[in-house]
Amino acid sequence: MAVRVRLFAAIRDAAGTGEAEVAAGPLGAVLADLSDRYGEVFRSRLSVCTVLVDGTAVPHGADLEVGDGAEIALLPPVSGG
Repeated sequence: MAVRVRLFAAIRDAAGTGEAEVAAGPLGAVLADLSDRYGEVFRSRLSVCTVLVDGTAVPHGADLEVGDGAEIALLPPVSGG
């Protein structure tokens, strides 16, 4: 199995997709894999995203093992009125 990654708004636009699969592993490695896959615009937008792992917000640098079957959601800041 793998980790399902859901991408929203500007981060989805940077990746060109709303969903991805990556190998399970430490959160930092998972986010680095996505950044390598989707490039510099994605990386810069990722730096301001809220990261949710199985529905719980976690800091980017969290010492967290993301296991098989987990879901990560990447949510950029929202603005509007």
